[in-house]
This record gives sequence, structure tokens and C-alpha cells, in this order.
Amino acid sequence: MEIERIIQDTLTRFIQSHIPAADLSGMDDVFFSYITGVLEELGSPESSEETFDMDTFVEMMEAYIPGFAEIHSGDVCEMMFSLSERLGEARNKEKLGQKAVESRSEAPSEDLTKGQEAGAGACNGERLCTLTDGAGAQEGADLKDGVELLLEMFPACTVSQAEKALAMALGNLEEAVQLIVEEKVEIGPAGASVKELARPRRAPNHEELKQVILQKYMMVDSADDQKTHRPAPPKEAPKKLIRYIDNQVVSTKGERYKDIKKPESEEMKRTYISLKPARK
Repeated sequence: MEIERIIQDTLTRFIQSHIPAADLSGMDDVFFSYITGVLEELGSPESSEETFDMDTFVEMMEAYIPGFAEIHSGDVCEMMFSLSERLGEARNKEKLGQKAVESRSEAPSEDLTKGQEAGAGACNGERLCTLTDGAGAQEGADLKDGVELLLEMFPACTVSQAEKALAMALGNLEEAVQLIVEEKVEIGPAGASVKELARPRRAPNHEELKQVILQKYMMVDSADDQKTHRPAPPKEAPKKLIRYIDNQVVSTKGERYKDIKKPESEEMKRTYISLKPARK
């Protein structure tokens, strides 16, 4: 097709101009299907340089063409957007050609017969091309089957993401499944566009991130910090300690002396009067 030829010629000239000794043997059908998907996204009206995920694209190109990461990102971005514009113009020309063919189909029967003869000749040429390009068609069929299998195994995966996984795995289905399982290829929600998934994410603010973590995991209760602990007074007064020196009670006020009572005589004790009533 004209579009594939434009993509191949443009990429070949661009890579050889920056990397003269580049190995272009890895540019297969899987590679061109990935490039075509990226160019279709860039050709959308909402696309801009900010939505183009340059890091992912350079990483993919480096896997197929070693040394591609050394090319300046500005040159790569300019080349991709200019190539996307050329593809848009080529598609418009194809649409105009299809309209012209439809208008010719309304011509008289003689013109229709001549057109059928010309179409038969073109079909013969296409058959010859098909015989020579059978290997390429087989690779395209394998790619389609691999994408369908990935979509059955991972319903949340989109067609572009499945093609990306196969491209990173160089067409190996098992490695593509392993990449998706290890989340090396991000799978977005069902129905999400690849452009939205490839949109660069805003770097989180460290202060906002800190506040979110503190609110979620902080175990300190601010209400308890504001309270003043006032223990309730004991119900009973503590018992006074009794200090003994030489088996005698002494004062608890800190004095270093003790009261010594003089022994009283028996005669003195007899003079004491007991106020207790006598026992009956």
C-alpha cells in the first residue's frame, strides 16, 4: 500500500541519516503495525506534542533498532508529526480515488466491461504479488491471531496494547503474555483510548502526597494531645508511716532525736485514777 511505503521510506531515510550503520532487519510487519497505530493517534485533532509519550516510543524503537535512543528527541518528534501529516494527505487522496471509481461505476455498460477487463489484469498482478509476498501475509495473519488470543485472555486489554505487547516480545505470544502479567505493558479500563493511557502523568506534589499519607496512616489522636491529664484524688488518705528506732516510735518530721520516757515508780502509778467503770 502507498501508506506503508511512505512509512518505510521515511523511517529508513531518517534512521540512516542519524545512524549510518543501523541494522534495519528488525523492521517487520509487527514493527510497522505499531508505527501505524502511533501515527494514527498523532493524526487525531486532539493530539499534540504533550500527549505524545516520547519515552515509550523511544524504548520500543530501541528494541528493534539499537542506537535509536541516541537520536535527539526533538528530531524524532518533528519527524513523527510530519510523517503523520503526510499520511493524512495520502489517505485523502485515496478517498478521492475511491469516489472517482464509484462515479465511473455508473458509466455505460461498455465502460464497465473495459473496467472489468482492466480489473482482471490487476487481479492477475495481485496474484503474482501474493505469491512473492506470502511470507509477509503469513506474519500478518499470525499477528492478528496473537492479538485475538491476548484479547480473549485479558478482556481489559485494548487492540493497541495487545499489538504493543507483541511488538515488545518480537512476535512471541508467550513472552507477550508474560509482559502483560508482569505489568510491563499497562492495561487500562475497558473502553479507554490508547492516547489517554499514553498521556504523561503529572508528577505528584510532595506536600500533597505527605498529607495524604499522614491522614491515612497516622496513629496519633490530636484530640488526646489537647487534653490535660488530671487524675482523680484517692478516696482515702494514705496511711502515715511509723518510724522506729531501737523498737521505739519516733517522729516522722525528720528530727534526729527520740523521746525517752522516764520509768515511773509503782507508787506513782498507784496515784493514777482510772475513769473506767468497774466491771460487774
